[in-house]
Amino acid sequence: MLHNVSETTMHRVRWLLTLGWLVLIASFFYDPITPMFTTPEAVGSPFHLQPEIYLDPAKCTKIREACLPEQPFSMSAIMWWAMIVPAGIFILLVLGHEFWRRICPLSFMSQIPRALGLQRKRKVVDPITGEARWEVVVIGEKSWLGRNHLYVQFSLFVLGLWLRILFVNSDRVALGSFLLFSISCSMFVGFLYAGKSWCQYFCPMAIVQTVYTGPRSLLGSQNHLQPKAAVTQSMCRMVDPKTGKEQSACVSCKSPCIDIDAEKTYWAELNKPGRRLVQYGYLGMVIAFYLYYYLYAGNWDYYFTGAWTHEEDQLAKIMDTGFYIYGHTIPIPKIAAVFITYFVLVAITYTIGIIVEKLCRRITFRGRPVSAEQAQHIAFTLFTIVSFWTFFSYGARPSLNRLPYWPLLAFNALIVLVGSLWLYRTIKRTHGQYERENMANSLRKQLHKLELDPSLLDGRSIDELTPDEIYTLVKVLQGFSQQLRLHTYTGVVLDLLQQQATDTSSSFEFCQKLRQDLKLKDADHFAALEAIAATHPQIFTAAGAQPFSPQIHDEDTMARTIARPLKKPSTKRARS
Repeated sequence: MLHNVSETTMHRVRWLLTLGWLVLIASFFYDPITPMFTTPEAVGSPFHLQPEIYLDPAKCTKIREACLPEQPFSMSAIMWWAMIVPAGIFILLVLGHEFWRRICPLSFMSQIPRALGLQRKRKVVDPITGEARWEVVVIGEKSWLGRNHLYVQFSLFVLGLWLRILFVNSDRVALGSFLLFSISCSMFVGFLYAGKSWCQYFCPMAIVQTVYTGPRSLLGSQNHLQPKAAVTQSMCRMVDPKTGKEQSACVSCKSPCIDIDAEKTYWAELNKPGRRLVQYGYLGMVIAFYLYYYLYAGNWDYYFTGAWTHEEDQLAKIMDTGFYIYGHTIPIPKIAAVFITYFVLVAITYTIGIIVEKLCRRITFRGRPVSAEQAQHIAFTLFTIVSFWTFFSYGARPSLNRLPYWPLLAFNALIVLVGSLWLYRTIKRTHGQYERENMANSLRKQLHKLELDPSLLDGRSIDELTPDEIYTLVKVLQGFSQQLRLHTYTGVVLDLLQQQATDTSSSFEFCQKLRQDLKLKDADHFAALEAIAATHPQIFTAAGAQPFSPQIHDEDTMARTIARPLKKPSTKRARS
């Protein structure tokens, strides 16, 4: 949605949102304004207290059998928990991860050390020239944190929700302090590591973004279908002071990167350690978090009225009895009962997720069983949409339930509609479709270079063809010379490497189907890499690129293929 908006404009937007967020945080410590909207006299406000209700033992909000004492309160906490947080969830599913990342104030503030030139650096010695240079520090992909950051982020997410129920839900000073602490942590990580390391490896909100974005959001852009530009989606970018044009500021802090190509990251990380726990466990956390209000108070009014956002003595109740179920108390302290609820529900939904995956494997499509990857994707999609609908059955309700009937009904219909549309677009998506669409763009560029018979296109241009039609047209190249097919294949591989759709180590398997369509041998792939290495060596020396080593089992075939000169191909059809 916002990937085409200039960085200069978005920089101003982020400053405005950040200032607004800081004002809200300040209101947690001092708020002389909003309490006037909650007094019994403010009859025009949907949040005003009604003495005839909260003083009536038969109608008041209760924790177990005792009425919860209420008095005029600051609305800043309910604005944060029941308005702003749900809006973020809606943005992720509908407008996309890239939209959120480009406006997120916390992500913006994590970049303050970089903007001030205060990032930590280390001395690196070039192994070839022996020259020493200083460079910023990034988290290694193969480091412990690089491999296990999903476990870290999910643990921080659970810890945050535990702290929320016990300490920060209604205590505004604790909530403000918690948010200031989060800002400080993001800036400290921004000092220690370059790029969006806070967002990629630490921020608990990142796992929520992963769950709700899926392979693509409802209205988000699809990088692999866009004209290739220097910066894409929410990729790190900066404005060149000399030219005034945007340029990439990427330091390769993570690859694949959700900010560069969200769908590529989704498929590449399906089996990353902790990925299933995040997807299936998140649903358990959503259910457990809202269910605990009922398990603690013995009724739903405690949650839906929003009384928990201004409970005066919340901190004094952390050792209170944690469960009150059907009129019976269970003598487990609240401080432990919250964790128990989280653990049980996460374990249940994780187990259900694994079972759903196995059941999906039994599905047959066009006479073929569903692959393990596709079964996992189907299960992930189902859990995401159930999480979304479950969240909006409870999240924001303390505010929404105060609306008139028709606006509330319209909001409910909107949630069902956008969730259904996202489910329809996502559940049938496959990794093969993504790769096919990705490679189709590269194939288009090569087909433009050929003098194809116009009758083959049925009056249309190459740009108007669908990915499937592009692949059908590619099969026509089987009638061309070997040299032309190899030249076309080399151009496609080069384009894929330049846009980082694949790398040198995985390109062999990535392009296997294309070689079959072009009737090329496996050795021809290495011939293509050899030609690319000669003309574009920077691809093999770029940060994170795998070194090229033309070693295959049939070295004689390889030698003959590489030795053959790659001349400009003829566009005439080969004689049959």
